[in-house]
Amino acid sequence: MPSHMSKIPTPAKDEIIDALRTVQDPELGRDIVSLEMVKQVVACDGQIRVQVELTTPACPLKDRIRQDVEAAIRSLPGVRQVEVDFTAQVRRGPLSPINMPGIKNVIAVGAGKGGVGKSTVSVLLAVGLARAGAKVGLLDADIYGPSIPKMLGIEDEKPLPAGERIIPVQTCGVTVMSMGLSFSPSRR
Repeated sequence: MPSHMSKIPTPAKDEIIDALRTVQDPELGRDIVSLEMVKQVVACDGQIRVQVELTTPACPLKDRIRQDVEAAIRSLPGVRQVEVDFTAQVRRGPLSPINMPGIKNVIAVGAGKGGVGKSTVSVLLAVGLARAGAKVGLLDADIYGPSIPKMLGIEDEKPLPAGERIIPVQTCGVTVMSMGLSFSPSRR
């Protein structure tokens, strides 16, 4: 670099955070800093790395948030490269907490009528969440016509005994237990 050209310094963390105050969460309409979504900012030699925490790993607006964060930071002088990392912390709603150890959230799919697609919705929702990075378990308690094992191609699978517990079947990134899976206590 010629001596008459001065190197533009990397923006300070406070400057980066101020720039991120212009980035709005598309659903909530508030900036990601006041929503406490910005968890980490690292700046070194023109390279900026920002960690943004989403409310769900399956956030459909993740790409838009990434673009907005990158644009806000690139508007600062001295920025050569921007990297945005996402984490997710699913927050509980206003309902009372569930009392199941190891379970953070429950989605119940039900209807008062048969043949309306409850199993289809359940399978698509479970596999979709698993593909998006969520840890998912699917409990099929349909005693009249459990079709989830067939839909997932595991109708010949059997949950395995493990002492006083039963190990569910794993498929498509989903842990599955269904009334349609026969349990064989003799199988080890």
